[in-house]
Amino acid sequence: MIDRNPARATVLVVDDERGPRESLRMILSPSYDVRLASSGAEALEALHTTPVDVVTLDLAMPGLRGQELMRAIRLDFPDVEVIVITGHGTLDSATEAIRHGICDYLQKPFDVVQVTAAVYRALSRRRGRRRLVSFLEELAEVVGRDVHVADILDQVETDSGVRTRLGELLARSAQDFTPPPAEPERTLPFFEVLADTIESQDPCMRGHARRTAFYASLLADRLCLSAAEKRQARLAAFLHDIGKIGVPSSLLSREGPLDASERDTVARHPEVGARLIAPLGVSAGLVAAVRHHHERWDGTGYPDRLAGDSIPLVARIVQIADAFDAMTGGRPDRPALDRSTALRELARCAGTQFDPTLVKEFAVVAEGTSSEVDLDLVADLVASTRAGSESAVPSARRIV
Repeated sequence: MIDRNPARATVLVVDDERGPRESLRMILSPSYDVRLASSGAEALEALHTTPVDVVTLDLAMPGLRGQELMRAIRLDFPDVEVIVITGHGTLDSATEAIRHGICDYLQKPFDVVQVTAAVYRALSRRRGRRRLVSFLEELAEVVGRDVHVADILDQVETDSGVRTRLGELLARSAQDFTPPPAEPERTLPFFEVLADTIESQDPCMRGHARRTAFYASLLADRLCLSAAEKRQARLAAFLHDIGKIGVPSSLLSREGPLDASERDTVARHPEVGARLIAPLGVSAGLVAAVRHHHERWDGTGYPDRLAGDSIPLVARIVQIADAFDAMTGGRPDRPALDRSTALRELARCAGTQFDPTLVKEFAVVAEGTSSEVDLDLVADLVASTRAGSESAVPSARRIV
């Protein structure tokens, strides 16, 4: 039997090459219990016999490949955090990794700072999920168990007692997450975990926020936006459905059409989401992007029936990324579309639902997602809530 120090987290390093395995062991062993596996089959055996908190995983392995192992981990060990470390990646492989909810995506050769920071983030996220359960239970005691989130927000705004208690709960919950830097928009770990929790209500939506952030980042890079705008697009895309915390899970996972009342309930989520993040001190632009991501180019969307350029640019970016992932992801009552078909559907709706200029630019980047890409860019896009930086894509011209 393997001894395990209960005070130390356990990291399972999976790589078929001895060099990277030993390097990771040396980096991590001072702080964590480290287990090594040279194949996917060996990794699964270790997971079944040893409690593991984090797995670092190479994608390019013989036998049970990294992506197959990633799927197996998500199926049998959903609480284990996964960090992909690879030297050969494509946007397709990155999208697949996001689909399975990986925590980080690092490039070989890696360094000590990258690896230790990634494992720290993974463990923070794991602790955060547990703390979130406690937070939601305590929140129910404060405002009542059968109260809609929009009504909770009304109480927060009008009842000083509820506002004070909620602030105490949030402050205590935040202690279990990576401490935010000076800029509140750079990292919103509490809401990252909250988004994961929302998606867990509907297995078909698992990873949707991360993939939407991924596609939004690709489009923002294509448009040559500033570093701040790219960061805002990434965060807005990640948080766009945060208001669905107030939508019953039975509606989110429903197959078939909703009635008028149910549609109204779902349609409130952009407003609820904007109200949830506004008190965090984030920019008005980020709040507006979350509020307006269901507006339409022709003015028939919601909640405010904005049209054309009056819809914030970041919201227009999120609209396209959101729709593309919804079409290519599929549901039990609606099979996934292939990339080309989804792009044709975006083009068909350009000028009515979507900004036609942005649709054309998105098609350029989406059509190339199976090719080998700059892994620095992939890693930055996968880590969708991490601090933004200038993209690896040259910003020679701004398109919009």
